[in-house]
Amino acid sequence: MRTLVCALLLMLAPCMAALAQPAPVALDDPDRVLALWLESSCLGEEAPALRAALRRHAVALRPALRRALDAGPPAPAVAAVRAAAAERHARRAQSRFDDVVVTGVSRDTLARLAREPARDFVADQVARYVQGYRANAIAGLGLIGAPDDRVRLRRLSGARDALALAARVALTDADNR
Repeated sequence: MRTLVCALLLMLAPCMAALAQPAPVALDDPDRVLALWLESSCLGEEAPALRAALRRHAVALRPALRRALDAGPPAPAVAAVRAAAAERHARRAQSRFDDVVVTGVSRDTLARLAREPARDFVADQVARYVQGYRANAIAGLGLIGAPDDRVRLRRLSGARDALALAARVALTDADNR
């Protein structure tokens, strides 16, 4: 038995090392940079490299960022988010929180979450994904946009919707100057 455990550990060690040390992402391909930018939280140590790659590919990526802002994410990506949210809701519906100690969230809030219909949960998750994608397009245009993009961002910043804040930040972020 001990030999089996040692053999398993030796077999898994390279896998665990690979997981602990993610391979650097190649940022030479404009399509890859665009995909990473639009799907990223742009937080963490990869953010400066991603901003630099966006600047390097600015001419090629400006039209794509404009399209991303106008159209939102591609239908297959939205469908994947929808499916993942439905699965998450189903798993959550099966979970019992009675025996779990949860801090920072009241029991009433947990009960309300447990009663939330799948349709509402999925719609919320899809809306958040679409807004995040479009907000990332705005951030990208704030970073590499042409003068007419900045005019558009100023117009968006005055709106009364979720993307207005993203536009205001994109126009005032010191990294975008």
